[in-house]
Amino acid sequence: MMALSFLISACSPKHKNEIDKLNSISYAYHYLNLDSARSIAYRAYMMSLDEGYDDGKAEALNNMAFVSIARMRYANASKLLLEASSADNQVELLISDILNMRLCQRQSHNKDFYVYQERALERMSRIQEEIDLLTARQKFRFKYAKSEFHIVAATYYYYVGQHRPFIAELKKINPDDIAKDTAQYLSYLYNMGAGDAIEGTSHQTIIQKEFEYLLLCYAMAGDRYPFWRANSLQSLSEHLLDVNDRKFLIKNNLQSIKYLNVQDVSYDLLPVNLAKRSLKIFRSFGDVYQISGAYRTLASCYWSIGDNRSSILCLENALSRNSAIFKAPDLVASIREQLSVVYSAIDDKPNSDRNRNIYLDLQEQTRQDRQLEARAEKLKSSVVWLNIMIIGVVIMIVFLVGLLAIFDKMRQSKLAATSLDSLLSPLREWKAKNDVCVEELKEKYEEIQENYAISQLHLLDSKKQNIEQRAKISLVNSVLPFIDRMIHEVERLSKNEESDDVKELRYQYISELLDTINRYNNILTQWIQLRQGRLSLHIESFSLQTLFDIINKGQMKFNTKEVTLNVKPTNAVVKADKTLTLFMINTLADNSCKFTSQGGKVSIEAIEGNDYVEISISDTGCGMTHDQVEHVFDHKPIKDEKRTGLQYKSHGFGLMNCKGIIEKYKKVSQLFSVCTISAESELGKGS
Repeated sequence: MMALSFLISACSPKHKNEIDKLNSISYAYHYLNLDSARSIAYRAYMMSLDEGYDDGKAEALNNMAFVSIARMRYANASKLLLEASSADNQVELLISDILNMRLCQRQSHNKDFYVYQERALERMSRIQEEIDLLTARQKFRFKYAKSEFHIVAATYYYYVGQHRPFIAELKKINPDDIAKDTAQYLSYLYNMGAGDAIEGTSHQTIIQKEFEYLLLCYAMAGDRYPFWRANSLQSLSEHLLDVNDRKFLIKNNLQSIKYLNVQDVSYDLLPVNLAKRSLKIFRSFGDVYQISGAYRTLASCYWSIGDNRSSILCLENALSRNSAIFKAPDLVASIREQLSVVYSAIDDKPNSDRNRNIYLDLQEQTRQDRQLEARAEKLKSSVVWLNIMIIGVVIMIVFLVGLLAIFDKMRQSKLAATSLDSLLSPLREWKAKNDVCVEELKEKYEEIQENYAISQLHLLDSKKQNIEQRAKISLVNSVLPFIDRMIHEVERLSKNEESDDVKELRYQYISELLDTINRYNNILTQWIQLRQGRLSLHIESFSLQTLFDIINKGQMKFNTKEVTLNVKPTNAVVKADKTLTLFMINTLADNSCKFTSQGGKVSIEAIEGNDYVEISISDTGCGMTHDQVEHVFDHKPIKDEKRTGLQYKSHGFGLMNCKGIIEKYKKVSQLFSVCTISAESELGKGS
């Protein structure tokens, strides 16, 4: 017996929604609690491994890498990002590139930063071209990634002193697009207020706008986002270091400053109080990099009021609290520079010189790279033009040397050249005419080739249209026998010679025939749409038993032919287009009934696999030859001696439509890559 079957993709990983939810919670904890962010991401990672859910695994790895960067565990962050790079999800790969940019910025690896930046830009461009193929979650993550890319790039340009690129990156962010992502929106507000990104007519106008951005960042952060609350306090204290700026800002923002819950709003102690609160929050949060930066800011505040000893203590704490800080040479260099200045103010020359020398050594490693990277683009274009100029000069030299050689030769053999020229003149004329003739022939040949190609296209188009017309006629003709049966049943009813029970059976049979005709009409419409590429699959999860029940109700056509229909119950649930699945099952069942003689049997059953459900329709009919099986889903006519004598007959457009539906599934999503349709048969034993 042969089994004719097709596979429908089963449902997604069982705990996919739970894993996605855990990853979303981990992301929400990025600026709230680093320990919780990592713990939740690790749970999502382990569940993804068990489920084989690669997208969830890559997102969890990116969340854990973010925490490792904040903890300054850079080696661990690199390891996590390397593991995430093996994923197929382009959006998560883009986020990994952006995290690598952040990692390079923290470690002053300027060259590597540009490598990851270019990689991220190329990946963003490819994803944007296929944006319609992304899932809803992938679109959400891609939106986050684009904004995060500009924020990380702006931060890098700020620290390497490239002011124009810094502002350009911030201008690429639309605040309305990130308003729903509070963490990103707070990052945007902080960068606008702390990074000299405001352009204005006067200094006071600029610092007032920056102050307002930072106050808004502080207010929105509240207790939920301690990271941005601390950052805004730290930057506010830096804005108040200058005496004149302090007087102006306190005068114009007195009520807002009181909202900061500062006990002492005197001119001298206000920056110190704000910086202390910032340090306290950062120490509780656990970001090593930000803790050292907060100590440095507090030292600047003490320096501004003349408390040099407290300033030195803060700077030494910035370097000694955690040895991991030395992995960030830019930050260490700025602390050493500040220490050198403060030690000089208290006449401690040895310590001042020691810190200045360390600062200069670090500058040799970092500032040089910054200058080179800032000039990289300019040097690149200069090298291109220089190469073009060198090539041009070489060509001119070769040309001049050639001319000199030609002139010298002409001078030495002027008479001989004159006589030779008179002999060659007719040959040159013949060559010129021949070249013109060859060009004309080439043009005619190309024109003939173009016309031939056009005629071939027209021929293929005509064949395609012929196939489509035959398909439509075949489907229409298949409806005619059902109409004849209806006419026959109505004529029998009109004679009114039978019992009520028999009449009831005839009415039921007429109803089934009407349903069948309507179904064929819908099939014709959907097939035409499928051929024209306009049919959209309506994908949903449903129980196969509901379709099996519908097939069971059509027993009449099998009973009429005295063929037994056996539909085995199933608990299988699939993800597919319900209408088209019913069409495929019904088409294959009708085909089996058609070629099964009296006393035969047609069986329908569903077999569940790991990631698919196989629906099998088998019969005990006449079967097919090997050649017929090979072409059973083709539209080409084949020789059919067993079923139609010595005539040629197509296997039917119904089977070809089934194959077309399966191909449509495969184009929709990777989820349906398992979908297939196949046939097996043995002549005389069944299909």
